[in-house]
Amino acid sequence: MTDRKAVLENEHFRLERLADGIYAAIGTVEGGAMSNAGVVDLGGETLVFDAFLTRAAATVLRAAAEELTGRAPRYVVNSHAHGDHVWGNGAFLPEATFLSSRDTTAMIASEDRASIDPEDLVAEIARLEKSHREASDEAVRLSIAADLHSQRWLLEELPLLVVPPTVTFDDRVWICGTKRSVSVDVVAKAHTAGDVYLHCPEEGVVFLGDLGFFAEFPAYIAPQGDAAAWSSILRDFESRDVERFVPGHGPIGGAENLRTQRAFLDAVVDIAGKVAEAGGTVEDAVERMRRTDYSKWATLPLFVSSLQSALAQVDVG
Repeated sequence: MTDRKAVLENEHFRLERLADGIYAAIGTVEGGAMSNAGVVDLGGETLVFDAFLTRAAATVLRAAAEELTGRAPRYVVNSHAHGDHVWGNGAFLPEATFLSSRDTTAMIASEDRASIDPEDLVAEIARLEKSHREASDEAVRLSIAADLHSQRWLLEELPLLVVPPTVTFDDRVWICGTKRSVSVDVVAKAHTAGDVYLHCPEEGVVFLGDLGFFAEFPAYIAPQGDAAAWSSILRDFESRDVERFVPGHGPIGGAENLRTQRAFLDAVVDIAGKVAEAGGTVEDAVERMRRTDYSKWATLPLFVSSLQSALAQVDVG
């Protein structure tokens, strides 16, 4: 297995070498990344997968890509529409071409994030600070602290520069260079509608975007996401000849991480079905989940909303 010793560390991310010319940027809690990203030297062209939450973090990623490959990134692939993966796009102008699925592109273009009111953000930061002071559960405190860091970084660079993809596709595209060719594939509704992942087939590396949450809570909100479909996609990945998966959040992992994440999603779907059939509420679903191996996540802010989403999608016939 390739040595994954960090080739670069800064306040925003830790850059790990996965293979010759392929790097994973693992976001820190304190910086302006809020997610993971990737750099791939195609040979003659450089590709970046996902662009972080802020231009501040993305600017550092761009500089790292230029230093590693000798050129500015030519392609930026956005895995999905959530801000922590696309709001850094502007750091790669004017050289880059931005690519994603048709659904993701439409979602980014429809959101008026450029008009975020600084006063609203200041109020949200104050609310999070109060919640952090009052929280007694350590998992909740860590989750709120991560949100606080990201909101403070956003406040520093308002107004946001929203740059939607200009090249869209519905299935699979190949991006080719003189060193390697990589595929970018669209999947059915999972974390969101139109998630894409990047596959480097010769090296056995897949950049999952938010199809992957390793050692972290895999949150999703209906109607964007579908827990059952997401689980099925992860099962398919488990059977592939892939050595390393880079998730959107969490450490680099393998098939065992996919199985762990899928087990959680299956538990959510199963409990949501049983609660819905019994005419129960989201509170009933939360209580059932607290009796499973996933009770450690039961106090997180998005836990309840994710269960609510699963209940909303259950067809009890």
